[in-house]
Parts: sequence; C-alpha cells; structure tokens
Amino acid sequence: MKKLLVAGLVLVGSVALADKPKAAAKDKITGEVVDITCYASHAAKGDKHAACGTKCLQSGLPAGIVADGKLWVVTMGDHTSPGTKLAAWCGKNVTAEGTRIEKDGANIFEVDSVSAAK
Repeated sequence: MKKLLVAGLVLVGSVALADKPKAAAKDKITGEVVDITCYASHAAKGDKHAACGTKCLQSGLPAGIVADGKLWVVTMGDHTSPGTKLAAWCGKNVTAEGTRIEKDGANIFEVDSVSAAK
C-alpha cells in the first residue's frame, strides 16, 4: 500500500511540474520615446519636440515608443507611470526590454528596463 501511495504522489508531482509554464523570454524594441498625445495629433517627435514632449510626459500624458514602423503604447512592468519614468528619454532613441502585447488591435510594450540605444 505504501508503494502505491508513493507512486501516486510521484505521478501527481510529475504532472504538477510538467504543467508549470516556462518563463517567457524578454522582448526588446529600439525606437524613439514620444508623448502619444502630440505624436498622434501632429506627428511631433525628435529633437524639435523633446522639450515639449518631456513636459507632456511629466504632466501625465501617455508615453509611447515608435519602433519597427509601429507606435507602441508603453506600460511599466512595475505598474508605475511610464510618463514620469520615460520623460528624460523623450525625443531620444532607446532600447526597451520587456514584453510585447498585441491586444484588441493595440500595440503595447510593458517595459521592465530602458537604456540608450546603441
């Protein structure tokens, strides 16, 4: 009876371990940080718009990264405000590491870390 119980526990443990999802590899995108409001309304980006975009992001307007011909709406992996974290990068090219999410037609990038593009 003990052997049967041990065999059953081993089988259950094996199934539990087999069902455990593997950690997803982190995605990277490289592109320009923009404030989505000005970018969407009048295609504002680059050095000419960096000062305005920085103010917009600091005031809470949504942040994005233009990369691979797409506008990626930025969220933060730690659920903090992306605008305040990315304001200093506005108008500059960065490499962001995190997770690509394409949901209901939106391109979303959940950022874990950001650094100057190389």
